[in-house]
Amino acid sequence: MKTTKKNTFIAILVLSILSLSGWSLAQTGTNLTGVKRIAEDIYLLTEYGCNILVMVGDDGLLVIDTGDKDSASKSDSVIHSISNLPIKFVLNTHLHFDHVGGNMKLSEDGAVIIAHENTRKHLLSGWEGPEIQGVKFPTIPPYPAKALPIVCFKDTLEIFFNNELIQGIYYPNGHSDSDVIYFIQDVNIIHTGDLFYSNSFPLIDVSYGGTIDGSIKALDNIIDICDDNTIVIPAHGALSNRQGLQDYRAMLAKSMVRISKLIEDGKSLDEVVAAEPTKGLFEGGKSWLPENFFVETVYVDLSKE
Repeated sequence: MKTTKKNTFIAILVLSILSLSGWSLAQTGTNLTGVKRIAEDIYLLTEYGCNILVMVGDDGLLVIDTGDKDSASKSDSVIHSISNLPIKFVLNTHLHFDHVGGNMKLSEDGAVIIAHENTRKHLLSGWEGPEIQGVKFPTIPPYPAKALPIVCFKDTLEIFFNNELIQGIYYPNGHSDSDVIYFIQDVNIIHTGDLFYSNSFPLIDVSYGGTIDGSIKALDNIIDICDDNTIVIPAHGALSNRQGLQDYRAMLAKSMVRISKLIEDGKSLDEVVAAEPTKGLFEGGKSWLPENFFVETVYVDLSKE
């Protein structure tokens, strides 16, 4: 056999073996747009509405959050470019459309969708988009049955998959009433959902049970779970760590104190927003979400008390 033909034969043989084993040459994530390998067999997708985690192993694929609906076909294709193994489980962190929009597509692929029971309840009824600072968020109609979580839990969840323990922990009245973090213990990775952004002030969904105090309490617990080596995946923004969570927690706490003081002084919403109580608190450049969105949601939350 000539050298050229021999090399071609070897290349075809290697590709065939990889295909039969369920692995793709793209598994390193180095040649896929918006994909980053963050640990052994753990990948992060960053361009499909939110940060999506993909775990690969002999048992198949596990996905945390599914991004927005418009990106579902593309994110599904990217996931299958990482590995040809079947998607077994999808874990939703909460109710919002930019985190559950790909549920339908992955469910059609055969995935079992898992979430807190309140996430299923809200997906069944739809999401009434609020108007904040003159911006009307989209109203999301009820989701079809295929997009709904079919396994739900109240407080905690444990899944043993791909030789890893994945723990789900529910935090009531944080960013919403349906927030769950997922902690992959052996590789020391936490996906926080919208309880943490690394690139912005949050938007607390006060119409669906979110509170500033509950958000801070959730962060306190998540910080206790972390150590200095924990990889923290926020809902939006770059990868972070325990220090990033601590800085974010401090930002929320200072914001709450400042806004509370203005409310005690009898200031109206417009006056509180005009006072710029969060000015200088976000140190990561320009906040992805406008600061006045956050100020209004905190004002509405604290004014209920």
